[in-house]
Order: sequence, then C-alpha cells, then structure tokens
Amino acid sequence: MDNNSNYTNFIIEELLNKYFEGETSSEEERKLRHYFSSNDVPTEWEGYKSLFAYFDEEIEMNKQKKPLQPVIKPLSHNRRILILFSGVAACLLLLFSINLWINPPAKRFCADNYVIINGRCYTDMHTIRAMAFEAFHEVATPADEYFPKTEDSNTDLLLIENQLKELSTFFSND
Repeated sequence: MDNNSNYTNFIIEELLNKYFEGETSSEEERKLRHYFSSNDVPTEWEGYKSLFAYFDEEIEMNKQKKPLQPVIKPLSHNRRILILFSGVAACLLLLFSINLWINPPAKRFCADNYVIINGRCYTDMHTIRAMAFEAFHEVATPADEYFPKTEDSNTDLLLIENQLKELSTFFSND
C-alpha cells in the first residue's frame, strides 16, 4: 500500500472513531458515506459498507418523498355556531369586567350616617332620637303599668290595650 492510502485509511479510522462516539459533523458523515460507497474499502471495514449504504438509501428515499401536507377538515355547522357564541360570550364578559373595573359599584348602604331599626334604615337625626327615647321609656316603664294588679274585670282589657299600644309603636311608619 502506498502512503496516500495509508493516510486515507488513518483519516477514515479517525472519522469512524468520532462517528461511533457521536462527535462527527454532517460533512464528516457525508465523507464516510462517500468513502464506503467506493470500491477501495479494506476488507476489515467491509461490514461498515452495508451500514453506510443503508444511510445513503434512506437519504435518497427521503429526497423523493413529498412532505406531508396537513389535512384541515372543514368545521361542522354546529361547531361553527358554538365557536361564534363562545366568542360573543367572551367579549361580553370582557366588557362587563372592564365596566366594573372603571365604574365600581356604589356602597349599598343608606348613607354615610344611618341607623337600622326593625329592618328599616333611618338617616333623620330627629326620628332616630325620638325612637331612642321611646325605647328607653319602654325599658324604664314599671311593670305595674303593663300588668296592673287590680282585681276587677277591666284587668284583661287594660292588659290587651297596653300590649296593642306597644305593638303599634313597632309597626308605625315613623
């Protein structure tokens, strides 16, 4: 063998070592495929000839194949309607959210200063004071006034009248 073929064999051996270590570039792999497709391959490397021939065949087959085109199916009528309504609903939700962010809802109270008595909201200071005095008067009223100790027949009537007076104060509009 001459020096040129020894040098080539040395280079190919180095490229094979790099190839099996996974360190070759695409250009170096192309050189290996080209070398093993020639008839000048030593007998100890004949096994690699079929390996690199397989890669050449795969490359040629891939060049001849057409790239796959994506298949786009048309949407059904129901699907289009669903997408349309979903988009409209999303837009409405976005508009309502922006509106709430720009215009936050006002407080749901009567006013800044208020009192709730029997479930109603009062803001007039005079009405509140009158109702407070009436409540204090009811607490301060002695039990004899509500439950008189007389033995006559009018006792039941007085008791009922006092209870009706007390109830009327709860249901008055003031």
